[in-house]
Amino acid sequence: MQYGNTRGDPKFRIELATFLTKMYGAPVDRDDIMCTAGATHGLYTLCTQLFKAGDIVFVEDPTYFLAQVIFRKDCQLTMVPVPTDDKGMDMEALDRLMTEYKDKGVTKVSEKRPYRSLIYLVPCFHNPTSRCMAPERCERVVQLARKHESLIVCDDVYNTLSWIPKPDGSFDDPPQRLFAYDKKTDTDYKGGHVVSNGSFSKFMGPGLRLGWYEAPARLHTILIESGYLDSGGGFNQFTGGIMGTAMEMGLVEKHINNVRKYYQDAVVAVCQVLRENMPKGTKFHEPQGGYFIWIELPEGADVSTLRQICMDEHKISFLPGHTCSPEGNYQNCLRISFSYYPKEELVRAVTVLCEAATKMVQQ
Repeated sequence: MQYGNTRGDPKFRIELATFLTKMYGAPVDRDDIMCTAGATHGLYTLCTQLFKAGDIVFVEDPTYFLAQVIFRKDCQLTMVPVPTDDKGMDMEALDRLMTEYKDKGVTKVSEKRPYRSLIYLVPCFHNPTSRCMAPERCERVVQLARKHESLIVCDDVYNTLSWIPKPDGSFDDPPQRLFAYDKKTDTDYKGGHVVSNGSFSKFMGPGLRLGWYEAPARLHTILIESGYLDSGGGFNQFTGGIMGTAMEMGLVEKHINNVRKYYQDAVVAVCQVLRENMPKGTKFHEPQGGYFIWIELPEGADVSTLRQICMDEHKISFLPGHTCSPEGNYQNCLRISFSYYPKEELVRAVTVLCEAATKMVQQ
């Protein structure tokens, strides 16, 4: 067993492009794909290969809580939160902040480091809110990335876990991934400013440690010429070969279709409990993909106290909203996950959560 192709097992990339084309309902070019050891590895590699300590990363508020640890602690990047709403990141605020921080990073733009800053997004079935970025904002953020010489890294780990219904009851395609908005045919295309950072962890198993980049050619060149890849060879060749065969046999598609139906059923049941039992003034929306339900309790509710009560008295837990905010916002919000436990266990736990939340709010 040798090091293998630096971009990953060739069969894996061919089969992944075919598989994603079907799952996305849009063409995926195998030449854009590079194998990684999962989305976390993919994000960390881009941070360390393209940026330096002190460089700027713009993030949604709220955002994936562990990405904050990678940016702040591991890579020592300066994290700048950007407000969001139901349509995603606020583009006017992003443009203003990118202008303000233009010369505050460390990296000087060059052929090997063509970006002065990073924009981190989860545009499809967002973590923690499960919302999807509106198409007009997808177009705008690509324009801003080109304008400000920034790289957008999308955690596209939930895209295939979509159960948006068609009229006939089948599943529709997920919202278009952001990478597709960075069109090579655009007159202002400047070599590519978007990376789709995908993973098998969310729909096959995290222990596989297998993922991929869908990235522009200049990024492939930079990574392939790095000492990291030159010394170790392509990432995860063995597992990539196994999954390439599994995709060729149709096993992965069959599994995902089962998972989507399973999650859809669980979400419908959980959201019914929330609608009937959460305290008055609670807000949430029923997701059509992803892993999470984001719940906003009435103003003034302390979810940290609620979590402690739930853990001590009922042996259930959830993620407090403030951990997803670089500035500690969303003190009255929480994230629950429906991806692990059976529907019956989820319904029981959410029923208890509703009872505890109602009792706390009424006190």
